[in-house]
Amino acid sequence: MPTGFDYLGSDKALQQHWVKRLLAIVIDAVLIYAPIVVFISVLGGRYISAGLLSGVALFLYSSLFDLSVGGTIGKLILRMKSVAMTGRLSLSQAFMRNVTKVFAPLLLIDWIVGMAVETKDPRQKWTDQVAHTSVIVHDHPGGV
Repeated sequence: MPTGFDYLGSDKALQQHWVKRLLAIVIDAVLIYAPIVVFISVLGGRYISAGLLSGVALFLYSSLFDLSVGGTIGKLILRMKSVAMTGRLSLSQAFMRNVTKVFAPLLLIDWIVGMAVETKDPRQKWTDQVAHTSVIVHDHPGGV
């Protein structure tokens, strides 16, 4: 079975999908990290505490928005949606698919591992595969 990287090399729609996912996380990170870093700095806190608090906030924000409206503000702006592979997205699935957002290097590893393993759905990062979730572009009938 092919890996996500096998699909990625020749599929323009999939390439656009991953660019959109990257842009969505950048939008969300700015929305979450910037106010927290400024607030902690004003209080005289250290960057490490701001980073940890921001990572936890990004995880909670992403999980709760995925669960309640199908995606974060970044995803919604880019017309993307987090979905369960079967049925409705559960709280445990939302938490599982977002847990690596607590620490940015873990999210990068999550994306790389997801693309490196054999997959039927190249839109999934590794935690999406574990949680049986995916991210779709919801303005196209085919999903990607």
